[in-house]
Amino acid sequence: MTTRSKTYLKYFFSALLTLLFLYLAFRGTDFAKLYEATRNANYWWMAVMFGLLMVSHALRSWRWKYMLAPVKENIRFRNLFSGVMIGYFINNVLPRAGELARPYTIGKLESIPKSAAFGTIVIERMIDTVSFLLLVVLVPIVYHGPLRESFPWLANAGIIILCVTLVLLVVTVALMLRRDWTDAILSVAGKFLPVRFRRALDGLAHSFLDGFLFLKQPGNFLIIFVLSFLVWFMYILMMYVSFCAFDLDGQLGLGDALVVQAISSIGVAMPTPGATGTYHMFTSQALVRLFRIPDEVALSFATVTHAVGYIGITVVGLYYFLQDHIKVSEAVGHVSEERE
Repeated sequence: MTTRSKTYLKYFFSALLTLLFLYLAFRGTDFAKLYEATRNANYWWMAVMFGLLMVSHALRSWRWKYMLAPVKENIRFRNLFSGVMIGYFINNVLPRAGELARPYTIGKLESIPKSAAFGTIVIERMIDTVSFLLLVVLVPIVYHGPLRESFPWLANAGIIILCVTLVLLVVTVALMLRRDWTDAILSVAGKFLPVRFRRALDGLAHSFLDGFLFLKQPGNFLIIFVLSFLVWFMYILMMYVSFCAFDLDGQLGLGDALVVQAISSIGVAMPTPGATGTYHMFTSQALVRLFRIPDEVALSFATVTHAVGYIGITVVGLYYFLQDHIKVSEAVGHVSEERE
């Protein structure tokens, strides 16, 4: 099977997954009640929610600066924010392609190795995974209802994800610190590759590991930790503000927003365009099963919050995409350069 065929198959599977979860989320819905709940929402609160979303992305961009510091100092914040927004914009169209678009964008704007920038994206995803697992740990502390009965797989999934993430992190950090081990592995792998690919593989691997060099600067750990906390706090605050938009704040508090955010994050992590369908399913079911919110109100909540985020990110991301002259074919299909 060719690379193009695999790509088409991946996007076909993503579209199928989207349709499946949309069907599961909306089946049996009374659309008259859904429309009524959507019409009665306070959209001023949704404007606040979108503002908090932009703040979270600004904080994420700032955190990225410290991760990229060993690769290049004094990267412009504007270019970091552009990379983040273009990445999310691409993810809204082509799921998970944004992780390739981000390093391509910052590499183009700041003239840094794209594979090194990609290394920081990998470690960022690991940090986000650990942050999500911390939310899962906090859920039983702030919520004492039928969590295990409603989502029996949540605790086990958290343990599996944590183990896999820690193993990947330990292996990658070890290879970054011991480049002789990396060279030995590359030497063995190179025996099975054509000669013209061996040097490119060496450059790609080392440049990728350069993206983890910030781990050698403990002084930045506290800043990265604080910014990571603030990013996720913004997410929880966004969820609570959205409760206000649907007049649920009298029934649900900030701790409940943490619970819904933790469960909805599972839907966001699944490979559908902009978490379409998966976010609707996990968010609405969390509200219905855990807090006894009426089906149509819960689904309206999920639909409106998703639409505000999806449309807003698409508009902002498209602005930077056009202003910085990014090409989709290059952004998602670029070949990383050799180590400089």
